[in-house]
Amino acid sequence: MQIEIPQVMVPSMNTTHAEEVEVLSELAEALAGGDETRIEAAANALAAHVEEHFSREEDLMRTHHFPPYPVHKAEHDRMRMIVREKCAGWTTEEGRAALKRFVEAEFPDWLAEHVSTLDTVTAHFLSMHGVE
Repeated sequence: MQIEIPQVMVPSMNTTHAEEVEVLSELAEALAGGDETRIEAAANALAAHVEEHFSREEDLMRTHHFPPYPVHKAEHDRMRMIVREKCAGWTTEEGRAALKRFVEAEFPDWLAEHVSTLDTVTAHFLSMHGVE
């Protein structure tokens, strides 16, 4: 799975985004293969990675008093709920189809847009405060 994610001014954020693409790819492969044990593990891994990713960014924004923190966090919270719902609901045929659409199109599109907008602005601010 190839997803083009823009680079931002904070290398650690770029690393996190690349890791998330890898986790997302693993889930796409698991869904394509149909092994339920692998799907469950990959769905759990995506939900966990998204939580770690968002929490780490939010900690940096709070630590450095990023003014639009509430807006960025609200978008994280919205996507957290969607990820949890999609990753938990895969056990039905309808849920698996929804997760497949989410993994192949909805989340990659959201991630690329999120990084190119909110994360780009956030990374610029954080880099001015010495975050790498």
